Amino acid sequence: MMKKVILILLMSGITACAAAGTKSMIKDARRYMSEGKYKRAITLFKKAEVKAPSSRLMSIYIDMGVCYRKTGDYDNAIKSYKKAAEISPKMADIYYNIGLAYYYKRYYKQAINHFKKATGLSPNFAEAYGAQAMAYRDYGLLDRAVKAVKKAIRIDPSYAGGYAILGNCYEDRKWHTDAIKMYKQAITLRPDYTSAFYNLGIVYDELGRHSEAVDAYRQALRLEKKDPGLYYNLGIAYMGMSDYYRSQDAFKEAIMLQPNMEEAYDYLVTSLKKSGMSRQAKKWKDIRDKRFR
Repeated sequence: MMKKVILILLMSGITACAAAGTKSMIKDARRYMSEGKYKRAITLFKKAEVKAPSSRLMSIYIDMGVCYRKTGDYDNAIKSYKKAAEISPKMADIYYNIGLAYYYKRYYKQAINHFKKATGLSPNFAEAYGAQAMAYRDYGLLDRAVKAVKKAIRIDPSYAGGYAILGNCYEDRKWHTDAIKMYKQAITLRPDYTSAFYNLGIVYDELGRHSEAVDAYRQALRLEKKDPGLYYNLGIAYMGMSDYYRSQDAFKEAIMLQPNMEEAYDYLVTSLKKSGMSRQAKKWKDIRDKRFR
């Protein structure tokens, strides 16, 4: 009898150690996630998956799905999320995440179907309606996109992303004034909304309101200092104001951040010529020709 008791105790100890080891791996994997080290996190989640109790598997699969999506491996993200869905088929967030993975693959129809499944399970899921609107918009169904995002905003009037998406839809229709209102509302709700400032700048530029475009782009750059596209757009806005010296600085920043941005070289050369700096224009044209010939 004593031997049996000892054996049982030993087995319990092994199980406890395995559980503790799995818990530690999951903790470390989530730390890697928070640090943006997604591949390391995936490696640990895979090890944890083998030893984890069934009660922990769903959260592991969801976290793995997030990591795969962040690394651009959308197929494995979908597989991981679907494993989670098998365990908890009534969880709306899982279908939302599957929809996002399909969206990033540009499989818009599949994305829409999964966003609809998420809102079917959770009718007040504003972000799922917003994501559905993005998919409808990219699929070319603008009316449905507007309808979906307006529903998202009715559910959650503080949903900044919803106003930004609606602004995109209005801009697609060339309703510039309405688009500006939506982007400004998004920024009011979320003052660090870089893409809303970026899109606001684009609308102002299209309207010929270049100084306002400059202000919008500079606000975006305050939040995201290493975006070559922002510097490029800023340079174009300065050119619209005939402020060629500042446009040159902006194009040079864009080139420094993204040396293969051919259009930035072209506009830089044009700006240099317009400001009477023909020798500098020739120098940059030679650099451009050498890089892209």
